[in-house]
Amino acid sequence: MRSGFASLAALVALTAVAHAEEDCIDVQSTSPVADFKPCVTPEEEVDQLDLNSIILQNPAPPPKKQATESSTIPWIATDTNDVPAKFTTSDTGVSVKTSLGTIRDFNARSASPTVALPEYGEAPKTDFAMPQAPVTPKTPIDVWTNIDVNGYDGERDQSTRTGLGADYKVDKTTTFGVSVEQGDTRAFNTPGVTQDQKASAYVNLQATPLLSLDARTEWQTGNAEFAASSGVSERGAFVLTPKINHDFKMDNGTTLSPYVSYQREFDVSTSHKEAVDPSFDATQSAGAGVTYTKPDSYSLSVSADVDNFGVTDEAQSLSSKLQLSVPLNK
Repeated sequence: MRSGFASLAALVALTAVAHAEEDCIDVQSTSPVADFKPCVTPEEEVDQLDLNSIILQNPAPPPKKQATESSTIPWIATDTNDVPAKFTTSDTGVSVKTSLGTIRDFNARSASPTVALPEYGEAPKTDFAMPQAPVTPKTPIDVWTNIDVNGYDGERDQSTRTGLGADYKVDKTTTFGVSVEQGDTRAFNTPGVTQDQKASAYVNLQATPLLSLDARTEWQTGNAEFAASSGVSERGAFVLTPKINHDFKMDNGTTLSPYVSYQREFDVSTSHKEAVDPSFDATQSAGAGVTYTKPDSYSLSVSADVDNFGVTDEAQSLSSKLQLSVPLNK
């Protein structure tokens, strides 16, 4: 009997060992909660995978470049080289303007160092220092030039005007300036080319955040066609233009800028005073508009002006303008 029980116990033990090897589980704890681990014999032991080595030897491809905000720039600015100038188009022509300040900012932006990110899988540098942009001296004097071309898209009346000027910025609110201009006009119903030259001195004052004031004196002369079209060979004027405008910042970073302006022009020509009246002859006009600006992309302006505003003895005229401005020095 005892030998039978011994044989039965040995059989149960062998069966348990075989079953444990089959399931590859060892009981290694005597606590109520068993601790299990894979049963791997020394002969079956395999090397562990070094995932870091595999990643460094087979780096992942760089992520695809995501579309940036600049992808929303209109087609007029998508296939151009960086140019330190501002282009303004309207329904009848185009205007280009640049200045020493614009060129200076463009050169400083081009020379600014960029941050070099570590390659994929490399540890970041602990002694990293932000690069410093080159220091560009700024002066209160800025020299600018511009050219306006109108009517060369099939219109019968065509004109070209070029200008050169200099601004002196006293502070953030006050700017003085002088300019000279040369104009050529070809009218369909008028023979010859009307040429004129204009010199101006002006001041711009930002009286309050909502109110700005422009005051200028203009002296203009021209050829025979100019005298025939204007009635005088030369003329002078004093122009006063108060303007109310405000910028409204939108949530998406764009700006909406409505404005209302009033212009009062006094004719101070010597020939006019001698022939008509020694007193000033004043004309006035009013204008309003709104500009939608998307930073580093474009701005769209809609404006309207009424000539002889408030004058009862002269005919009034209404003119409107649609302008698209694209800064190419982005």
